[in-house]
Amino acid sequence: MLKFRENNRALKYANGYVFNIICCILFALLANSAQGLQLSAFTTKTPRVSKYTTKSPSASSMNHDATTSTYRLNATNGITCILMQVDGLISFRYRNKLNEDVEADLYMPDNPLLSGECDNTNLEILTMDFRGFSLSMTFKKSSGGEGWYINLFELTYSSSNPLFEHPDRPNLNVKLTSPAQTPMYFPTPVGKSYLCDKEQTVILYAPHESGDQSGHIARLYLRDMHMQSFMFKESGKWGPSFHCSATGSYRDETAPLAVGTALAIAVLLTISGYGGWRYFKVKKVQYGSME
Repeated sequence: MLKFRENNRALKYANGYVFNIICCILFALLANSAQGLQLSAFTTKTPRVSKYTTKSPSASSMNHDATTSTYRLNATNGITCILMQVDGLISFRYRNKLNEDVEADLYMPDNPLLSGECDNTNLEILTMDFRGFSLSMTFKKSSGGEGWYINLFELTYSSSNPLFEHPDRPNLNVKLTSPAQTPMYFPTPVGKSYLCDKEQTVILYAPHESGDQSGHIARLYLRDMHMQSFMFKESGKWGPSFHCSATGSYRDETAPLAVGTALAIAVLLTISGYGGWRYFKVKKVQYGSME
């Protein structure tokens, strides 16, 4: 009987010790998940190291951040359908009359002439006209209608635009587009806004089959971007943010909570399984001691 009591006491002590350890692990996991939800609001932005991402504050409007421009396109009913805020620059590469490859840079302006299409439930278009250039972005919904993305960038202008000094091929109508093999830019769930402070680059060129003779190539640099299409709220305000990551992948802001919940469930299942195993183990020891 004494041996039975000693075994029972040892098992109870071991059970309590293991239970306390598991509870500590569970608390740490939940605290880490909550911290993951809060840190994004206090993260220091990466310093601007690219020459393509700093707009002169003097060129910006006082109505928004010193380095970003805001573009809002309303549907025929007056409700905002596309809202975009970005620090953008277009870098052109062309050849001059001296047969030299040179570059010319153009910032996306604060107040371009905006036009577009918002009446289609699965397709929206935002077009900006400024300084002889026309930049168009085509937004589409995914096949299931649960997400939106930019399907196409298109840039049109004349090779004789004053931005280009002594072009080797003047008076040409240039049309550059994003690669057809990259049909989905910035995929985001419908009702949410895409948010990214990392620099995103989109290459624009004329495919060989287009017959373009200008030889121009452009790169669209986008930084500190906040964007949403297929908006349906009358307030015209941003939906919940859908963040990009440092690796270029995309992360829903609800993901940390989902991961924390899954971990909590896993730990609870482990506790339950351990408790059941110890129960049968105790009974086995009791029967062995009684014998």
